[in-house]
Amino acid sequence: MKWWPWSNRRPDVSIGQADFVVFDLETSGLDPSRDDILSFGAVRMHGARIDLGSAYETLVRPAGHVPSAENVRIHQLTPAQLAEKPPLSEALPAFLEYCRDGVLTGWHVELDLAFLRAWAKRLGLPPPQNRSLDVLGLYLSIRGGRASQLLEELPLKDATLYSVARALGVSPKGAHDAQGDAFLTAQVLQRFLSILRVSRQGEEPSLDTVLRLADPSANTRAAPQPAF
Repeated sequence: MKWWPWSNRRPDVSIGQADFVVFDLETSGLDPSRDDILSFGAVRMHGARIDLGSAYETLVRPAGHVPSAENVRIHQLTPAQLAEKPPLSEALPAFLEYCRDGVLTGWHVELDLAFLRAWAKRLGLPPPQNRSLDVLGLYLSIRGGRASQLLEELPLKDATLYSVARALGVSPKGAHDAQGDAFLTAQVLQRFLSILRVSRQGEEPSLDTVLRLADPSANTRAAPQPAF
């Protein structure tokens, strides 16, 4: 189908030509309507290549709720660590500029996107219009389709980022660290793209194909799982 410049449809590209921003947030809770973003971690990928020099990490001073003792046990970010960090009114525009037009990518990415949208609205910023890729959704598609024997022993609905990473031979370096989880997700995506290529006899899938496979409406979705 021909792409017209005034249409909402973007021209399709191969995965090798696509730019991804693989990111993770640490937050003070799971409710975007009231909880704070405490840190951003991200790395850029061009196709299946991770650009290690593009790593991005920022801690954020909470706007409202100080992290509870329970939150601190999870992400190890204490109120004292965050007290002198930039507010979200500075950190969020800088992160969105870093993302530019990359495909926003993460494990159960919709929750993190909900935080970005909610806080952009509160701060009077334009919400991100980037396309998004849920690596959990891609896992469910690949696992459900039996595309990789590496994943056959994992549950279809209850696998976590860390259990999937271990099954793929990627060792997690820590838990609930935004930069570490973003890099781990990038490595998992890298392996999924390789699985898809092999399953297509070496043919590289298009970006639209991968986004369609990971589409929440196309798969039986898992509830958010703890990282472990």
